[in-house]
Amino acid sequence: MKSISNLRSIDLAMFAGQSNMSGRGNAAEAVQCSPLASFEYKAISSPNTLLPIKEPFGLGEDKTGAIADFDSQGRTKRTGSMVSAVVNEYYALTGRQLAAVSASIGGSTTSQWMKTYVFDAVERLEKAKKFLAENQYCIDKVFLVWCQGESDGDAKMTASDYIANTMSIFHTFQSHGVQKCFVVQTGHYNYLKYPHVREGLSGMAWDKQYEIIRTAQNSLCQKEKDIILAGSFEPYLEEMKDPFHYTQKAYNMEGKAVGTSIAHYFTSESL
Repeated sequence: MKSISNLRSIDLAMFAGQSNMSGRGNAAEAVQCSPLASFEYKAISSPNTLLPIKEPFGLGEDKTGAIADFDSQGRTKRTGSMVSAVVNEYYALTGRQLAAVSASIGGSTTSQWMKTYVFDAVERLEKAKKFLAENQYCIDKVFLVWCQGESDGDAKMTASDYIANTMSIFHTFQSHGVQKCFVVQTGHYNYLKYPHVREGLSGMAWDKQYEIIRTAQNSLCQKEKDIILAGSFEPYLEEMKDPFHYTQKAYNMEGKAVGTSIAHYFTSESL
């Protein structure tokens, strides 16, 4: 803690959602996070310190029966995310350091979040707040970066149900001090490389289900002042590596865009 004892004010961000928040890229190709830009608070694996952010972000932050992003052999699915790029850009544009908390799990629907995962996430958030307060940090902004929706598309969820579920999840985060939710919009089902029929639908038809979620996310951000569209994976169809996930190049580009958007939001808000 001595090396960062000069810090007095810090922002707190939770990075939550499903696999494209966890990251399925290549950590070796990820943005190298400046040691000044941000720190990771590992609520599960290292709760008594702050650590420099490095990819894969969230490594080791798995809790059996709750947010656990590993395969059937117990191996992590976190291989490289957009988070380093987000916090690097946020720091470059605001000069504000972040304590970043991981809470993402692949394949998760909003219904699962409402039932189980949001409670694990806010517990992690509360642990971070307690740690920072006990170590003489003054927390300024508390916000959520939310990247989720593909699994609701796979479940053929309606736009109205998606909006209602997401609002319920956000209200739980709000009750624990989260001020703003920055949405990273769902991208495509990769119908270019996977056009064949799966479970009775073609790749293009599955993408229509994802379009319903993207439309719902747009509507949500237009109607709710505390939920802001910060970026989208929609432009990165040709940077997809499988039916659902993206290359590290896409995570790096989208992370920079999201960090820029969040920084500009807070900068303009303070004017």
